[in-house]
Amino acid sequence: MIPSQYIINQKNSKHCPECNSNLIQNGHECVCENCGLVIDSVLFVESFQFNDINSSDLSAGDQYVSIGKTIDNICTLGSHIDFFSTKVFCDYKHQLIPSKLQKKFRKLKSYTLPIKIKNHETDYRILRILNNITKYLRLSSAVKNRAAYYYRSIKNKAPSIRNHISLIGFCIFYAAREYSNNAPISIREICEAFNIVGHRVSPRLILRDSIEYQNHIKKKNHPHKSEDFISRFINSIVTSPDVKNRLEKKKSKWDISTYKNLLEKKSQFIIDVINQGKKRSWNPFILAGAIVYCADKLLAREYNSKSILTQKLASQAMQIAEYSIRDHYVKILKPLFTAKYL
Repeated sequence: MIPSQYIINQKNSKHCPECNSNLIQNGHECVCENCGLVIDSVLFVESFQFNDINSSDLSAGDQYVSIGKTIDNICTLGSHIDFFSTKVFCDYKHQLIPSKLQKKFRKLKSYTLPIKIKNHETDYRILRILNNITKYLRLSSAVKNRAAYYYRSIKNKAPSIRNHISLIGFCIFYAAREYSNNAPISIREICEAFNIVGHRVSPRLILRDSIEYQNHIKKKNHPHKSEDFISRFINSIVTSPDVKNRLEKKKSKWDISTYKNLLEKKSQFIIDVINQGKKRSWNPFILAGAIVYCADKLLAREYNSKSILTQKLASQAMQIAEYSIRDHYVKILKPLFTAKYL
């Protein structure tokens, strides 16, 4: 009888379809040890299994810790002595070890990282930046893993890299476009996150890298539409303290949840009307903000009440320039809805 273990489902394949390298187990995923491509997930068997599983397919906690064999971490379990930032060591009974051994293990630990990242200092630095940016932007692990894979793929295929930091910024943006369907992020927000962390990355650099390195990525993403940003903008509005105060000041008959539902329905109605007409080459990000602002106007007319949103409130909540909202509203939305609905 074999106890429950993590079992890799490799679908009768032991090699990567991209580079034909060996496959390894990393946490709950089966990945390529060379390019980091995620091949399959690891199934967790909750019950005992009889001898119908080959023991050679089982992995009893093997750790792969060298750079390039994990796509979103450098230091996983087993890659260093104790935790990464630990400076005081204990034995297996959680008792402090003698001072001589403390010095010994501290010295051994100080040698571990430089040896591990030798000749891979740039990769180590870039992956640490990737972890910091994805945590700040609250991106999923799938986006982080995909961005690391794009970075490794471009680095192997491109003849030279101008700027590794702007390259990882492009990879984050490209991966976010692929996975973040309900709340996609913009290049400007990625650049702001880099600046907060302490790196100079401008939208111009990310756009330059997208032109230069996009041919090294096989998968092509389609541009986002305005409806992809609606849910995100409405959440920003209903969580804004200024909007909540405005609801109370105007003595609105709606609570915040009701107002959110009405905004979502009316915004979807506006999108359906726009899609029936000719397609326009407007910025979908800004147009989505103008749609939410227009939805508030329609709700005020429909329920014979005062508007909750002003252009200034909408601009502050959605982080869009006030003149951009006004420009898109006046030129696109107002001519369509003034006669019939406003």
